[in-house]
Amino acid sequence: MTATPGITAALGLLTVMIAPAILIVAAASLITCSLMRLARVVDRVRALSQIAENIRVGICTDHPAERRAELRVEFLVYQRRGRLILVALGLQYGTVGFFVATSVTVALDYMLGNPWPFLPVSLCILGILLLLGSSILLMYENQLAFQAMKREIQFVYRLEGELFDK
Repeated sequence: MTATPGITAALGLLTVMIAPAILIVAAASLITCSLMRLARVVDRVRALSQIAENIRVGICTDHPAERRAELRVEFLVYQRRGRLILVALGLQYGTVGFFVATSVTVALDYMLGNPWPFLPVSLCILGILLLLGSSILLMYENQLAFQAMKREIQFVYRLEGELFDK
């Protein structure tokens, strides 16, 4: 039994439309991870704000000047990390938009008799480029996260070294 040309064409169209849907799922997964990273940055900034408040009101009296100086640096790092994540999220949302537009233009192009075969491909490439840009930003943010963690550990060793030497 052979398929009719209409069914074959419709299945071909659906197959072509599925590729952007898979890319949308991948981009959505990256968006979820980025939102989790942003939430962790926000949580850490809130914790640092509480430490700053404890120093200000005199609850934390152990090395207050050193802690204030370290907090200034940490706030700047977390501000930079948050900004990078927000820009990456913007690129990721744009990615999803381009992949949705790719899927829609595939269908429209098919329904109108293929007048713009380059349009779906162009939109998909733009989405991929945004995703690449987002990934590069997140790799840089990841390096900042590691450097911040390393700096915090070194700070604790510097202030509390005698605790770890025993």
